[in-house]
Amino acid sequence: MTRILITGGSSGIGLALTRRALARGWEVSLVSLDAAEINAAQEALKADFPDAQIDALCVDLTEADALERVLKWVKKSAAPDILVNNAGIGVYGASSQLDPAREQAMIALNVAALHAMTRAFLPLMEKSGGVIVNIASNSAFQPVPLMAVYAATKAFVRHYTLALATELKEAGSNVRALCVCPAAVKDTPFLNTAGMEGLRTFVSFTSMTADEVARDIMRGLDRKKRFIVSGAKMRAVYLLTKLAPSALVQAIVRREVERV
Repeated sequence: MTRILITGGSSGIGLALTRRALARGWEVSLVSLDAAEINAAQEALKADFPDAQIDALCVDLTEADALERVLKWVKKSAAPDILVNNAGIGVYGASSQLDPAREQAMIALNVAALHAMTRAFLPLMEKSGGVIVNIASNSAFQPVPLMAVYAATKAFVRHYTLALATELKEAGSNVRALCVCPAAVKDTPFLNTAGMEGLRTFVSFTSMTADEVARDIMRGLDRKKRFIVSGAKMRAVYLLTKLAPSALVQAIVRREVERV
């Protein structure tokens, strides 16, 4: 039976992916920061999938002992076949005016924790093989004014994961890496925590639901992809970012992150 471990699994893309995994009969392990949220998610999932195997761990992945706690928890059963590094946060506003501590916390989760999880699970998954899925963003394609540090963290995720995928393939590893760049997701608590409510991009024609992103991730896993731009409309935008002048792309993106 396939085992999947999802960080940030109690809401948004993580919860939608959990539902799709359970529908396939997979065993699911969830990691989340919010105890109340993860308990509520477990209850709802058990109601819809009464025979499902769902384990959960409440932990702040930015804490010093977080990785040790996750590994100790995982070793009680078995290493996952699929690791999804989905946990992430955003902060909206001009970087020069934001609290530096909030930006550093974002870097700690979006970059440092993702990297630590990836490196720790690679050797655990090597023997039986598997896939490490790192969730980036459409913000990874270009600089994003008013989301400068967030976009930079997601650019790291994209470049790191794609390079890792190549390294693993060249080394003949049994583990693959998949980078996912979703469009703006309109049905997730991320908007509230990031202070992004009402931004134009979340009501634009390219925005998606969490389940649509989860659907594309499953397709990417099935097709053994290394890179996914989630959503046909966003794929067109991705091509634009590669062809158009950087200044033009930033001007368009700047308009997208305005409030409407």
